[in-house]
Amino acid sequence: MTQAISSAPVRRFGELRLVMPICAAHFVSHYYMIILAPLFAFIQADYRLTYTELALALTAFNVVSAALQTPAGFLVDRVGARVVLIAGLALGTAAFAVAGLVDSYAVFVAMFAVAGLGNTAYHPADYSLLSQHTPPNRIGQVFSFHTFAGILGSAVAPATLLAMQSQFGPLSAPPSWVRRCWPCSSSNGRRSRSALRKSIRRNRRARRPRISRPAGAYCFRRRSCSIWAFSS
Repeated sequence: MTQAISSAPVRRFGELRLVMPICAAHFVSHYYMIILAPLFAFIQADYRLTYTELALALTAFNVVSAALQTPAGFLVDRVGARVVLIAGLALGTAAFAVAGLVDSYAVFVAMFAVAGLGNTAYHPADYSLLSQHTPPNRIGQVFSFHTFAGILGSAVAPATLLAMQSQFGPLSAPPSWVRRCWPCSSSNGRRSRSALRKSIRRNRRARRPRISRPAGAYCFRRRSCSIWAFSS
């Protein structure tokens, strides 16, 4: 009984190390969904587009996300939530980095479509992982932390993006402000992906059952295997 009580904080810490990166991934997903809205005026002037043309990027993002959201859930069940979530983070990170680095409107819209594909991974993969690795008596708490992290990402995105715009100076100065600011934003995804990969590995190792056997159990098992081998 004493051993069970002492091991409880260790298990709780292991769960926390898994939950935090998943919540960080949800934070990043909502950050990416808001990334264009605060920058409309600046990007519109940078690309010399109408607001209707610029909104096509948001349309591409949301149409792809809506069309492929359900298939993403089936993919999670087939190949595993960990693989799908890391792939989604990688797609979003790469898409926004390319959109910021390549000075092309067509590439800009295409990369938002790719980011929409990456966005489909978060909810099915997140809830699958949280359900697998969280005890039932704390699942409500963990889901609420997950939701809070996403809302926090939406809340801090405008302020941080406008702060980067102020830090990087006027839009007219080369290189383009967009090509400097967006790779900084996409680095959030790279950090979340790395932390998530490490935490899931640690949690899997921690959850492996440790069975204590009597001192003679190993010898008995070896002898039983030897007898079975000779008799066959």
